[in-house]
Amino acid sequence: MTDSDVKTIVLGLRASRLFDGVELSSFREGYLARFSRSDIITEEYGGADCVGVILSGSVTVEAGDNSSVSVLKRGGEFGICNVFAKDRMPTRLKARTDVSVLFIPKTEFSRLLASDNALMYRYVRLCNEKMIYLAKRLRILMTEDCTERVMTYLQTEAVNGEVLVKSSRDELARTIGISRSSFFRAIAKLSESGRVNVFPGGYIVYDPPKNN
Repeated sequence: MTDSDVKTIVLGLRASRLFDGVELSSFREGYLARFSRSDIITEEYGGADCVGVILSGSVTVEAGDNSSVSVLKRGGEFGICNVFAKDRMPTRLKARTDVSVLFIPKTEFSRLLASDNALMYRYVRLCNEKMIYLAKRLRILMTEDCTERVMTYLQTEAVNGEVLVKSSRDELARTIGISRSSFFRAIAKLSESGRVNVFPGGYIVYDPPKNN
């Protein structure tokens, strides 16, 4: 492994909310792999089920219908929620750019968890956050009307009534699980009705979510 490879791994670990603070010397096993744009990335590497950390580039997490669930960038982790389960996650990862990944066998990750209380705490917290995120996603996808689905998404993402958009509108539509044209029609309806205000960096939401 070159000095450049070591630097790439260290920077990726520092960017990870899970592995920041874990020294590279703590790992007994790990594999550095590189993928090209559009490659499919799985949890299995070197014959073992692994936890992955994105070291450079970005990856789209897709659902079974090819809709975008999320985007992972440097420091993003995958293979986390099923470390102690036999079933694979019902999602797939697709490289958006050239990507480098650190694969850590789940047996090695389990050993690290048992020996590092701080890492265990961050792991449990991250799993809880992912569960909440998936619950929000389910609420969005269960909304059949396209306009209300977009509204539900904006309500879920709003911070102090404002949603800042970091991705393209096409990616946003895929995340919500609708077509680009349906997304733009929904935004137009929400804007005309005064429930949403559109500005160059995102949206202001005037219609608060209803508490059930």
